[in-house]
Amino acid sequence: MIRKIINAMIVDGTGSEPFLGGLEIKEGVISRVFRGPSRDIGPDVIDAGGKVVCPGFIDIHRHHDLAAYYDPSFGQIEIAQGITTAVAGNCGLAPFPNSDRTRKAQFDYIEPCLGRVPDPSPVHLLSEYMDLIDQKPMPINLAFLVGAGACATAAMGYEPRPFTKEEREEAVSYVRDAMEHGALGMSFGIMYLPECYLAHEDLVALASACAEYGGVITCHVRGEGDMVVDSVKEIIGICKEAGAALNISHFKATGLRNWGILIEQAIDQIDQARAEGQTVTCDVYPYAGGATTAMTIVPPSVIEGKPVSFLGTPEGIRKLKEEIYLPQPGWDNMVESIGWERIMIGSVTKEKNRKYAGKNIAECAAMEQMDPCEWFGKLAAEEEGKVGIILFSVSEKDVERILKLPYTAVISDSLYGGGDNPHPRLYGSFPKVIREFVREKGLLSLEEAVCKMTSMPAERIGLTDRGIIDVGYVADLNIFDPEQIRDKATFTDSRQLSEGIAYTLIRGEIAAKDSRLILSDRFGKLLRKTK
Repeated sequence: MIRKIINAMIVDGTGSEPFLGGLEIKEGVISRVFRGPSRDIGPDVIDAGGKVVCPGFIDIHRHHDLAAYYDPSFGQIEIAQGITTAVAGNCGLAPFPNSDRTRKAQFDYIEPCLGRVPDPSPVHLLSEYMDLIDQKPMPINLAFLVGAGACATAAMGYEPRPFTKEEREEAVSYVRDAMEHGALGMSFGIMYLPECYLAHEDLVALASACAEYGGVITCHVRGEGDMVVDSVKEIIGICKEAGAALNISHFKATGLRNWGILIEQAIDQIDQARAEGQTVTCDVYPYAGGATTAMTIVPPSVIEGKPVSFLGTPEGIRKLKEEIYLPQPGWDNMVESIGWERIMIGSVTKEKNRKYAGKNIAECAAMEQMDPCEWFGKLAAEEEGKVGIILFSVSEKDVERILKLPYTAVISDSLYGGGDNPHPRLYGSFPKVIREFVREKGLLSLEEAVCKMTSMPAERIGLTDRGIIDVGYVADLNIFDPEQIRDKATFTDSRQLSEGIAYTLIRGEIAAKDSRLILSDRFGKLLRKTK
């Protein structure tokens, strides 16, 4: 174990000015922070040589629920970016809890985002899955939110209606079970099935159950395009009624016509709530393109109550053509707002369809001399809906505006659904912030950027012993030259590890050198909410 780091430019995570100094570590915890140079030597001393030492980065929004347990290479992508703690269970999309009657549909729905769930399911409750994680050595620290969508699906499946009284009670019981076993909070994904069908009182009941345990609510709002202002207002109202702290996930305004306009109106909603004393924050990933499952671009009126195979039938294609170019009240129509040309295929499950990865839907349809609706309908049906897509739906200027907000944390929103062309945020989000928005554009100072990736996410998710370099905090640390750290992943060549971090420490132990995980040693652990 490293006991001392010397001659470091300390960026402590609070946003304060960096200073030359060092720190001492005892039993994985920072025991002393000092200023000035040092000549101390020894096998348990790291001489940083003027490099930055900062807290390990904390990504409160990844979709690694399954990868953390089942993928033996998990940790390398994360550690190359300096991520020492990651939170799963986001956007309401999760494999646990699940129930016998709805499990297959649930697992099929989330596969493009989280990957395939092994069959049979190892457990049914999130609390049980957390116990499995707790028993397995991990390369980084993990924590969980309980997904409202998973709770709703386990209780009622994907029926297009609100809860019955009994279903609401069952869903709430899943939330309470997870919170009692250390989940940090609950995530909503109100855009997704079946949450989009729930009544206001259903959503409040779920949020209230989380609030009973002091957990945070994170939320993928109902609509991020034409509806974003009303959607932000909706979740602020739900959390106010429930008495819960709110963090709005991957805050944005999608749709070309909305760029530079609706984001300001949505910010006004947040600022007003904050001025009235409500705890409302947000986070953002540093890209103008997002990623999700392809089923989110299918109008609910087309697929409601029907199997995915319907999309490949003449009737399904006819209905898709009728609906997909029209504005849809109460639902963001991405095809109508950004066009087929700005929707890229990221992942598929069948070998013969791999040729489409990395190409937009207009290109794919042209390759096959088909209408885009017909091509997409047939692909979705053939793949049973298990298609991941990348949408270039956000303005770069809006991303910069959101990053500058004083209450915005940095996230990746990384998907683990596989495929040949995942979103580059899986590999590069945190170094990209430093390379592009600190070093190249000067939008943020280094200490501001580090704050948004360490103490800020730690504070809002309830991790009280991480994210700051100070006495008593866990020694999860990164050491790097800010001129050398960089992301390499692009939208057309995304499977590229980031570079430039000399050392990553987890609980005072060297977990990585030169951005590469030391696979023989695993110092991460499950982090549970303390009562």
